[in-house]
Amino acid sequence: MRAAQTPADHARDHQVLERLCAAVEAGRVRLPLTSSNLYETHKVNDAPLRAAIAYTQVTLSRAQVFRGRKRRLEVEVGRILADIYGVPWTEPNPDWVFSRLFIEAQAEVDDPRLSLDISERVLRLFREDPEAALFDYLADSDDDVRRQAVATFEQGAERLRADIEVRRAKHRNESLSMRRRIYSVLLALGDQEFMIDTAVKLGLPWRCFMDNKGATMRRVVKDTPTFLIEREVSLKLEGQRGNIHINDMRDMQNFTTVLPYSNIVVAENKFINLARQAGLAECFDVRLETDLGVLLESI
Repeated sequence: MRAAQTPADHARDHQVLERLCAAVEAGRVRLPLTSSNLYETHKVNDAPLRAAIAYTQVTLSRAQVFRGRKRRLEVEVGRILADIYGVPWTEPNPDWVFSRLFIEAQAEVDDPRLSLDISERVLRLFREDPEAALFDYLADSDDDVRRQAVATFEQGAERLRADIEVRRAKHRNESLSMRRRIYSVLLALGDQEFMIDTAVKLGLPWRCFMDNKGATMRRVVKDTPTFLIEREVSLKLEGQRGNIHINDMRDMQNFTTVLPYSNIVVAENKFINLARQAGLAECFDVRLETDLGVLLESI
């Protein structure tokens, strides 16, 4: 943003921005947004600044977003269950994790959790010009609606933060391996209803997760990218000194979303270091960097 507004003061970042814009235009680079990115822009109260940020994001992303957690889990868990039990599985299109409907950064348009009554006419307009739709949403939403969306996101993030702090205090004297087992169980319990639905859609009995003394459940948690990243980053976060902040939840959500589906991730030191310590760069074959300048040698 600074590079776009005052290029003379941020010469290298402006060079990166120009290079990225050209690469996006040529179709050589993809820069999808996450629901956390949309939240960060939406919470900016200065309307002209928010519009400038929105324009930059829309230009670089072309209104492409990573799909929400539930859709990602549906594919990730389904793939593993199909492999374990040898049931028919059709791998989605390689671009399945991306959408050009900005609302699908949170949930699919037909997901009842959205609690939105979006007419087919409006959806058609979104699909005809997704960039205009995203810009209008970020820059020109009704202010009360915008503030409510920000508050809802922050309430969810605060619940996650509080849960981690409670677990951190309760299990601080346990070994890392024990804390990993505890968190694996908590992840499974938190998403058990959705996981059972996924199994049933594959024609499997709902109790399949308990097969072989819980081996199926353990493998699902271990091999599902979303669960694995949430668990390992949370364990590293808990192990640090000092309080856990609500912004940490935003950053963790970003990492959970992008790590399995990216070639390069550039972010702030804290979470890059946590991801490196957890071995996630090697696990997902992703390059983790803290300096935008590295993109000059990559694009």
